[in-house]
Amino acid sequence: MAKKKGVKVTVKKGNKKVKVNVTKNFIIFVFILLILGGIVFVLYRGTNGFHDWNFSHFASNFTSNTVYEEEKTTPTSNVNPVSPSNTSNNLVQSSNNITTSVDDKELIVENIKYDDFQIHFMELGNEYAGDSTYIKAGDVDILIDAGSRGASAPTLINYINQYCTDGKLEYVISTHNHQDHIAAFAGTSNKNATNFKGEKVGKTGIFYYYEVGTLIDFTYATVTIDKKSVNVVNKNQKSSDYGASTEYGKYLAAREYLIDNGTKYYTAKDLWDNNLTSYNLTDDISMDILYNYYYFNESSDVNNYSVCTMFNYMNHHYILTGDLEKEGEERLANYYDGSTSQKTLPHCELYKGGHHGSKTSSNDCLLNKITPDICCVCCCAGTTEYTQNRVNTFPTQDFIDRIAKHTSRVYITSMWNENTNSFESMNGNICISSNGNKIGIWASNNLTKLKDTAWITHLIGVDDSDKIPTDSSKVTKQVPCRSIPDEWK
Repeated sequence: MAKKKGVKVTVKKGNKKVKVNVTKNFIIFVFILLILGGIVFVLYRGTNGFHDWNFSHFASNFTSNTVYEEEKTTPTSNVNPVSPSNTSNNLVQSSNNITTSVDDKELIVENIKYDDFQIHFMELGNEYAGDSTYIKAGDVDILIDAGSRGASAPTLINYINQYCTDGKLEYVISTHNHQDHIAAFAGTSNKNATNFKGEKVGKTGIFYYYEVGTLIDFTYATVTIDKKSVNVVNKNQKSSDYGASTEYGKYLAAREYLIDNGTKYYTAKDLWDNNLTSYNLTDDISMDILYNYYYFNESSDVNNYSVCTMFNYMNHHYILTGDLEKEGEERLANYYDGSTSQKTLPHCELYKGGHHGSKTSSNDCLLNKITPDICCVCCCAGTTEYTQNRVNTFPTQDFIDRIAKHTSRVYITSMWNENTNSFESMNGNICISSNGNKIGIWASNNLTKLKDTAWITHLIGVDDSDKIPTDSSKVTKQVPCRSIPDEWK
């Protein structure tokens, strides 16, 4: 019998050393195993990201339940210095002292802010509903709307300046011409008001304080002429046509100031007409101006003129639709019918609740397409600013019932406390952020979900017509503010 060729290796057997012949086939087999193992390791780390790998982190998973985040984050102790006082709030169950936690899908991380991409839903410093959303994408600063009153401007500026340190907003989007979305762009007159350079400008507004690279706003505006609402083509309007006393006139004057100082200006229709609807903000983050039928056609409701946006970071998507109403949402959903990749709305990690959580927005036709994980609502919950009808105060039961089918992570900026007749923080300033992998949630007051607040079911006084009377002597019964949907129980 021929000897098998191989390699002799010395191994220890008991107290003796013995030479063992290892065949070439065995050596080749071991070598192949090592190569395959290396390939599997590389493929695994390529999928999950090399930046996440940390051997001490790996080891800690066997000894602790604490969540460790290697990514650079903003300290959670950075509380907004201008947020409203919440010391008398007895309707929100505070969770300021919660520890960082991750949900079951290990996607959403509480009480953390990632630096890469941030969306801030700001409190406005008053009891009025309104929108103002600041977005940080790398070094790019974006502002969508500036409500709710001219006096809100300093509150917004103080907050934004924590993140925008160069005095420039690369993009500003004004969704539609309602006061609660545009008033702080113009601000108020103040002879001592300065811009970010310290130069006196005489106005406190966002447009006077910051340098703005590009302004995008609405195609049509609705104005009052002879006590009638009239639609006008926004781009053609001048401030001199409406005077300094109207909110729209003030907005137009502030817009003219920007344009005179070099800001590029487009309506959403301009962008769609010229195929300029997508913007690369960084290598991995983009902004899309979504389609809206009412960029091109008039509506009886000014809310339908809202400029709609979607932000994209890696495989995560974030949608904001201003105050778009049911008609607008249906048109938007019909356009994005899934026939092509460009006409498909993806699953969204975040949806800003339409029209402050009204019963006429955030309809199933849209929600069923985007199936959001998180919903943030900019409003003062329970205030009778627009109506004394309990059913229609923000956020409405209709909105709550529809959003509950998709997520329990619903957060509200502010609330009205009828016991003290004042507004207070509910969640406060809310920041949704991402590192491209995980989603962070942070709030200046607490991270209590709407379903878990005492506000949602607390008793309020109404009259026989289910309205909240301004005169407490007319209260005839106590009823729950809202009911909790079965999906949230």
